[in-house]
Amino acid sequence: MLSKQQLITVIMTTIAGLTAAYLLHVPLLIGFALGFIVLTILSRRQGNTWTSLLRYMRDGAKHTLGVAWILIMVGLMIPAWTISGTIPYLIEQGLSWIDPAYMTTLTFWFSTIFSMLLGTSTGTLSAVGIPMMGVAAIAGVPLPLMAGALVSGAFVGDRTSPFSSTHRLVADSTGTSVGRQYPALVPTTLLALASATAFFMWFDTQGRWTVPEQALRMESFDSHFTFSPWLFAPAAVLIIAIVFRLQARIAFTMSIIVALVIGTWLQGATPVEWVNGFLFGYENAELPSLHTKGVLHMIELVLFIMIAGAFNGILEATRSLEPYIAAFIGRNSALPGATVRVGLFGLSLTLVSCTQTLPIMMAGRSVMPLWSERFPKEQLARVIADSALVFAAIIPWNLLAVLCGTILGIPVHQYAPFAVFLWVIPIWTLLVSWVIGHRRTRKLKPAPAPTVQGL
Repeated sequence: MLSKQQLITVIMTTIAGLTAAYLLHVPLLIGFALGFIVLTILSRRQGNTWTSLLRYMRDGAKHTLGVAWILIMVGLMIPAWTISGTIPYLIEQGLSWIDPAYMTTLTFWFSTIFSMLLGTSTGTLSAVGIPMMGVAAIAGVPLPLMAGALVSGAFVGDRTSPFSSTHRLVADSTGTSVGRQYPALVPTTLLALASATAFFMWFDTQGRWTVPEQALRMESFDSHFTFSPWLFAPAAVLIIAIVFRLQARIAFTMSIIVALVIGTWLQGATPVEWVNGFLFGYENAELPSLHTKGVLHMIELVLFIMIAGAFNGILEATRSLEPYIAAFIGRNSALPGATVRVGLFGLSLTLVSCTQTLPIMMAGRSVMPLWSERFPKEQLARVIADSALVFAAIIPWNLLAVLCGTILGIPVHQYAPFAVFLWVIPIWTLLVSWVIGHRRTRKLKPAPAPTVQGL
């Protein structure tokens, strides 16, 4: 177990390294390595053997394999959808279905509905986000704004959908059930949805987006692709596979195979084109809006994910954070104060751990015994869902945020200001805690003693 001074050193070194790497456009792996080395050395000084530390690292890295596989599959799927003509076809359909005047508002709700059905942010962004980013580029919508609308909608379902594994993780970590947790999430969900809708409506009224007549004819795409309703099949297969709760990598693999078959049939793509696209991405000087990256561009991110998993493995196995949690949360805070402390605790873990899972689990399991002494468990579930869960998508070096940015092709720091659902819901959860705490105080306040009237 690390001392308080050692833990602070690890946290500050990790955050400083990641911040410097992000600002200087150096690979995040290099910035994170500094904090990882410091954690390893200090843990060794506390008596952990090298054999034990290597085992902790291995176990932690294993937990990131799912995310690593998704990154690899995204690196294969996006070029596959492009070469097959699926993305150009979906862009054409999007231009005919969506009123450009309300582009970001409709996209936010489109993403929200899909994420509630699919229960996954990455699946939603892959199925809906990729073609909608192409539509935004043609309609003149700022791409960071469109990415913010998509990520906002995707995390409505990631946080709220009964099909979401993250939603269930919050319930498990706080010792409550999904049925009891859901009503506690409703107030902040509705408030955040209303706020996000107003936000994007304002941008739509100010932007006055239009689609040029030339773009509507899709002449540039028509000269390079053969369009057919069959091109919707790769996206349909992905959506259906996710709806039926197949593993993410199986769903992506099925979609890639269907895209490969259709692209070879309709577009006449050769094996050389497929291999080149899978490795390096799709690139055509006449179609710059369709430029994509291939799987080789994902290697750096996969390595970063693995080392972040190893970092988390050491933190969890050595239980370095647990002794300081009670002191940080406190036993005498009112509900608003406890909400702020839990939110800050989740933010701190998200900044350091680079994952979404660890902050949820730590904030739930570690805080729950203290919290349940004074407040209902479902309120802790609400606070964690409105803080630690959503913070993961706006921290530039968090694995989930990196994944969102990679799928949409927009850096995290560019879309984060427009992902309004993610940063407005912590504000609403604090106000809801204040209202609940105020009502609770009034109920517990003793009635004034009756006065004795003179005879």
